[in-house]
Amino acid sequence: MTRNYLDRLAARSAAVGSVLCVGFDPDPATVPEGFSRDLRGVEAFTRLLAAAVTPYAAAVKPNLAFFEAFGSDGLAVLERIRASLPPDLPVVLDGKRGDIGNTVARQAVALFDRLGADAVTVNPYLGSEAVMPLLSRADRFAYVLCRTTNRGAGELQGLVVAADPEIDAPAEPLYLRVARRARGWGPGGTVGLVAAATAPAELAAIRAAAPGLPLLVPGIGAQGGQLDPVLAHGPATADPGGGRPGCGLLVNVSRAIVDGAVSSPTPGRATDLGEALAAAAADWASRLPVLP
Repeated sequence: MTRNYLDRLAARSAAVGSVLCVGFDPDPATVPEGFSRDLRGVEAFTRLLAAAVTPYAAAVKPNLAFFEAFGSDGLAVLERIRASLPPDLPVVLDGKRGDIGNTVARQAVALFDRLGADAVTVNPYLGSEAVMPLLSRADRFAYVLCRTTNRGAGELQGLVVAADPEIDAPAEPLYLRVARRARGWGPGGTVGLVAAATAPAELAAIRAAAPGLPLLVPGIGAQGGQLDPVLAHGPATADPGGGRPGCGLLVNVSRAIVDGAVSSPTPGRATDLGEALAAAAADWASRLPVLP
């Protein structure tokens, strides 16, 4: 990889004209009719989904848990799917990693070198030391959990922490302190934030606290997040995320694409599942354009 992640993401966003990120969360209990409820069915469906959405996606985001649940066989499936994707399509592995010392160093090897991630999601609860190996490579990237979509997110993320004169931070919710701290992590251009579409006020506050950090925004579609606040506050307005096509923004959609494709047929809708998945991805991509 000769270019950094943000350059590769910008090139892909420009090529497809969208900031859509498609999640791969293949639950054997909910794969569409016609696929077996086992790893074989999971692989077949995920391959169909990947082929259908690739022309419209700025990135894809496999959720590691849905493959790890099958043990080594599941990870082998993920490796095969990763190898089948176009080389210009960024892959964000969603594992929410982070740990101490040599443990997180080995996580970096596993995620970047073995599984081929271009970017990963990381948990900052242990502090910057626990994620540094995951954001120290100039050609890779880490999205730090900041404000998440789950209902209990505010239990810790909303706790107000004391002012910190070292970084000129006022008393503020923990999620904003994470955003403010993350601005100085890594060598530059290798760190972004996960910020929920389901919390639009918090999303706006995160953007104000970290104007240059790229955002990965989950929660659109099945979880009820609204597009307008995301498009208003998601794009970075300063370096390193700003100034490129897409301005560092990725908006994840997963269940809404699959559910839209497998729902009851309507007049004019494609009846082939692959075509229906492609149509659903194209629709979401058009709603998430690369803004000028």
